[in-house]
Amino acid sequence: MRLLGTLSLLPMILLGFQANAADVVKKIIVELDPVAPTTASYDETDTGNATSKWGGSVDFNVAGLISTGPELWTGTFNVKGPEDATESVRREDFQFGERHKIDAVRLRWNLTKWEQSQSMRGWYVRAGYSYLRINSRANRYDEVGDENDAIPFAIPVGAPDDNTDLVTDIRHGGMLGFGNRWLFVNQKFSVTIGASLTGNFKRSVDVDSKDPNARADYDAIIEDMPDARMSTRPSPEANLGLGYAW
Repeated sequence: MRLLGTLSLLPMILLGFQANAADVVKKIIVELDPVAPTTASYDETDTGNATSKWGGSVDFNVAGLISTGPELWTGTFNVKGPEDATESVRREDFQFGERHKIDAVRLRWNLTKWEQSQSMRGWYVRAGYSYLRINSRANRYDEVGDENDAIPFAIPVGAPDDNTDLVTDIRHGGMLGFGNRWLFVNQKFSVTIGASLTGNFKRSVDVDSKDPNARADYDAIIEDMPDARMSTRPSPEANLGLGYAW
């Protein structure tokens, strides 16, 4: 009779063990973005401009209710003019010898609510604060234009190495996102897929240059970048993370 009683309780024990295993408490999950370096390599091959991008995030479990933590993204972009000095002159294009380097760092601090809060997995909704700093250094020609528009384009003069434009762009904003996370191999490895939208509510731009068009050149190039994170417009993006859970 005791054996039959034990056997009758076995399904309940197994179900309880399975439920506990499904909600194993995870204190920290660290993930890296595999897409960032891949897209950087593609952009470099496609445009011929040196590019590097990296990203990652950390989620800290808070009392099994929500998670919080930082998300970091960095990007370096080097744009250069053509090697053929005989091409037609247009100010909006990069000219022979011109260079433009942009270094960007974005830090977002997230608050996330999970479908399975203890293990930080399943569907999630996320909100956070975004801080973006862009340092721009350009060696561009000065330009001279005709006041009566007799000349339909500006003529670059001087040497680009002698005209350095420094721009520092700092933005504060907010982020909203959603997605799903899966845990594999005894719930140690994580895969997260999601989407997010970031908008800025404050922006300050400091320009150190004698070229009156330095700010306009900078604004034009960040809007033309393959990576929309530096755009001044609200930019949706896809998010992918591969990581490890403790």
